[in-house]
Amino acid sequence: MTQLPEIRQLRVFIALEETRSFTAAASVLSITQSAVSHSLKSLELLLECQLVERLGKKCILTAHGEVFLHHAKLAIKQLDSAVGKIKTLNTWGYTSLKVGVSNSQCQYVLPQALSEFYDSEKKCEVFVATGDTSNLLSKLDKGELDIAFGIRRNNLENEYQFHPIVEDSLCFITHPKHSWVSKKPENTEDFEKERFIIYGNNSITSSILDTHLSGLGIKYKASTFVDNMGAIKAMAAINLGVGVIACWTAKEEIENKSLVTHSITPAPKRVWGYYLSRTKSLSLTEGKFIETFSSRLVKTIKGA
Repeated sequence: MTQLPEIRQLRVFIALEETRSFTAAASVLSITQSAVSHSLKSLELLLECQLVERLGKKCILTAHGEVFLHHAKLAIKQLDSAVGKIKTLNTWGYTSLKVGVSNSQCQYVLPQALSEFYDSEKKCEVFVATGDTSNLLSKLDKGELDIAFGIRRNNLENEYQFHPIVEDSLCFITHPKHSWVSKKPENTEDFEKERFIIYGNNSITSSILDTHLSGLGIKYKASTFVDNMGAIKAMAAINLGVGVIACWTAKEEIENKSLVTHSITPAPKRVWGYYLSRTKSLSLTEGKFIETFSSRLVKTIKGA
């Protein structure tokens, strides 16, 4: 494992940059000048490069020092923020929760779910990360999330706990004047001549769609891969191609007739649920959030 600098070394280095003086840095940090020199020397030995150059009584950063400065300041800022939040939690009895949701869930499900959750859990800070399922699972692996809401992936039973919530289906969407509105596609040639707009080239959704349509003998070319359902809708709305989305994400556009849906028969299905680390046990607060979010997710998808 790579040895990392100590916090005191980072603070000394930052103080030197801010004061441009070993004497002033020592005064700011309330330590001796020799302690400043020793800390800097240890840091430079660790990084195997010179960070600061002495110019008489003054000092300036080397090129390596300028590069390292940005990261050192960011690290201290994040640590200070974390300590502050922990003190707040301890002082006021707050709890915290780190959850991951998809971009579509963040837009259509999360706002109402959080509103309901905060009605009963007024002393909980919720930190939300967005992304596709693979991205969220990576964050779960690193301990950056407590719960990740995503699509079921096969062959992960030994790596995570997965608890299913609800199933949705994919459909085609087009501009109201697209040829499919007046005449439905009848054969593979009708699909092959279309430009398709699909979510995420390496996403679970694109994999499900590809496997499903291939099984039906349908060949298609996807001219555009986009990591955002909203962007897919926007492109389809100006007739750039046939979009493939989850039906519940286009409820508003279907109602105002800016988009037309076309069913895929049989429809490709996705199972939504939440992932936990293999050894995770839920707290009461986490259980409450899952219950609230799951209820809202089911209502949003089933109401589409």
